[in-house]
Amino acid sequence: MNPPLRATYRLQFHRGFTFADAEALVPYLAELGISHLYASPITMAVPGSTHGYDVADPTRINPELGGEEGFARLAAALAARGLGVLLDIVPNHMAASSHNPFWNDMLEGGPGSPAARVFDVKWESGRLLLPLLGDPLKATLEAGSLSLEADYALGRINVAYADHRFPLRAASVAALLRAAGLEAAAAGFERVEASPSDAGLGAARVVFTGLGESERAALDTALAGADLAALLEAQHWRLAWWRTAAHDLNYRRFFNITDLAGVRVEDPEVFDLVHRLPLDLIRRGLVHGLRIDHIDGLVDPAGYCDRLRAAVGAGVPLLVEKILEPGEVLRPWPIEGTTGYERMNDINALCVDPEGYRRFEEDLRTRHLLIGALPERLASAKRQVLEASLKAEVDILATLAREGLDEAMQAGDLTDTAIRDGVVALLAHCPVYRSYATPNGHAPEDVAIWEEIRARIEANENPLTTAAATLLLQRVEHPERPSDHEFRSRFQQLSGPAMAKGFEDTELYRYPVLLCANEVGGSLDHPARTAEEMHALYAARAQAGLSDLIPLATHDTKRGPGPRARLAALSHQPEHWLAFTEEARELVAPLLREEAGMAMPDPLDAHMIVQTLVSAWPITAERMAGYITKALREAKRHSNWETPNAPYEEACLAFAAALIEAPEAAGFRERLGALVAEIAPAGRLVGLTQLILQHTLPGTPDLYQGTEFRDFSLVDPDNRRPVDWTARQAALRGEEPNEAGDAEYFRLTRALLALRNRNAALTGGDYRPLDLDPGRVGWFGFERWRGEEAVRVVVPTRLPADAGEVALPDELIAPGWRVLDALGPDAPFLIAERGAAG
Repeated sequence: MNPPLRATYRLQFHRGFTFADAEALVPYLAELGISHLYASPITMAVPGSTHGYDVADPTRINPELGGEEGFARLAAALAARGLGVLLDIVPNHMAASSHNPFWNDMLEGGPGSPAARVFDVKWESGRLLLPLLGDPLKATLEAGSLSLEADYALGRINVAYADHRFPLRAASVAALLRAAGLEAAAAGFERVEASPSDAGLGAARVVFTGLGESERAALDTALAGADLAALLEAQHWRLAWWRTAAHDLNYRRFFNITDLAGVRVEDPEVFDLVHRLPLDLIRRGLVHGLRIDHIDGLVDPAGYCDRLRAAVGAGVPLLVEKILEPGEVLRPWPIEGTTGYERMNDINALCVDPEGYRRFEEDLRTRHLLIGALPERLASAKRQVLEASLKAEVDILATLAREGLDEAMQAGDLTDTAIRDGVVALLAHCPVYRSYATPNGHAPEDVAIWEEIRARIEANENPLTTAAATLLLQRVEHPERPSDHEFRSRFQQLSGPAMAKGFEDTELYRYPVLLCANEVGGSLDHPARTAEEMHALYAARAQAGLSDLIPLATHDTKRGPGPRARLAALSHQPEHWLAFTEEARELVAPLLREEAGMAMPDPLDAHMIVQTLVSAWPITAERMAGYITKALREAKRHSNWETPNAPYEEACLAFAAALIEAPEAAGFRERLGALVAEIAPAGRLVGLTQLILQHTLPGTPDLYQGTEFRDFSLVDPDNRRPVDWTARQAALRGEEPNEAGDAEYFRLTRALLALRNRNAALTGGDYRPLDLDPGRVGWFGFERWRGEEAVRVVVPTRLPADAGEVALPDELIAPGWRVLDALGPDAPFLIAERGAAG
């Protein structure tokens, strides 16, 4: 019997935090009040993986985490306390790694290998490119960095490079064995090359692994004297300098990560392989729900969901990682919902004052730190990543787009360059992550996406590019040939990475108006939401019966709930921020470097650094350094991951460190501390409001590890620091945390989880808006009803400067309701319940 999905708790597993560590926390998690442990991927990953998404073998549980026995013990401990497991699975990609047996089998056997069907490789373009070398191939060979070595345990001969191993094809193995005088062993591999079969390869390997000591010595001698350059030319794969990946790649990647190779999960046999382990764990009652990573990377997300639902049956929650843009509605897939980025951003936007945000943006534009309208800025950012880190994928799509267009191109005087420009334009102007057309048809929502692309292109592109893009859109909307269908499929798979890299990993780091709005799944066009918008959204979601997760933090968020709440509160008091930034510019000016007439950091990056300090203060220079390095490289204005600008980065890190530690910045820190103190009352209330909404709006609250205390983390790796479990277990026993704010936050979290466990209205009830006068505070309220059980919630969302004096109007407390007083009787919140359980 699967436990009902009421609240999840996300744990990040790695070799520093194993199943045994989680097992020790089971009593704590049970008493906290969750229903499911939400586990990061547990399959065999690349050794030392800190996240598990670099899957090396999807059929095995990672021994670094405790293996199958360790997971079984954890699942049993959870079951004994009535808790289930929601498991994160990765159907889109695997590690392109020597530790991946399927990848190795494909390298060895080439396109004829059974393993070749697992990966999304365009073999027709030539040998599989492996862009892993630190230098060009010729220089690597001359440096002696490549060598041959025999693997007598597996019966292979590999090219070795650092910690990488690349297996040679059967013909090359046979030639080397013959050179060593091992004729019998060579014959087996020659037969495999002539007629590939698993049985033949297995027999050849048995002979290889059985070689005696003298035979092995002869082979080692032959390997040492072999013509390595000639051998490399004969393989199914081609080694190359890592920088070639952006220009010449023939397998689909996860975004622009070369060592994560796309998987063809649309193939039924590959689907069965990838899901063998999670389906077995579900059948055995060890796992009770699945979270599907990056569903937009698949060829056919709808078909995938149908197949997965049929495999798991009814009653097993399926939640997909899917980013919905404002106004976009989840397609009618047979799932329980999404992992909730849109929910998190809705809650944040409800607490952002639109007038404050407008004034902040106006200030930056007046100072010429922000230029251009948002749609054009996003298209430019997407174009930049498409022509840099995703150039190889664009080239593949452009080649595919060109097929069968000779007559149409001649009629329209369109060149190959125009077609490629048209492909880039389609991707740059796509307003959402993707459309979902299949060979079986498409929906009106898909047509609306394509029409929006067409309108944006016509408004922004030159006539030649527009003509080419229009021709390509016709292929997308009305495919006739097989190449049309493949073009559309590949376009849909690439538009998501273009949006993710262009928006999440570029523009969000370039537009520091109010960084709480710069979040995964967020929208700079819609940084604030009205009460009316929220009511409409959540009434519809309750009616749809979805159980989407509602996080306030995840392993992928740009900042934790603490910084987000503090910055949202800042928008309620814009004069405080504007006055502070004007003073701060004078206070920090002596700490700026100048080179070639340019300040380092430049004014926009300095603004970003100062705002980040406000959001997370107090913070160490070390933590800020990690954040700033990532922010600068993602923004791609003065630095990037491929070619870091060391002088500029060093100047920015030194600037931030000086602001935090240097005696000459004491005046700045004094003013910073004063600002943080000024907005602290409002920040506290916003943080508590967001926590209450997380647990009471339609959906399923998802707690990221450790965030039952206040969390002021920044983007990863900062948000993956070790959690102080001892302090949280002590709080559960009633001991006060060191920080009073943590105690309040923890008490409220426990009370809300207990409320969810006893009142059915929060796990399936409807949604009824309360018609409240927002007044100067901005009250927001609703009721949830299920039968005779109900919950009423009223929270403040717009807070004046004297936030510490906000009081809940007496008329909101109605007779017959039992008030939850976890925050004390004077707190400006109403959480009340009624009915049999209340």
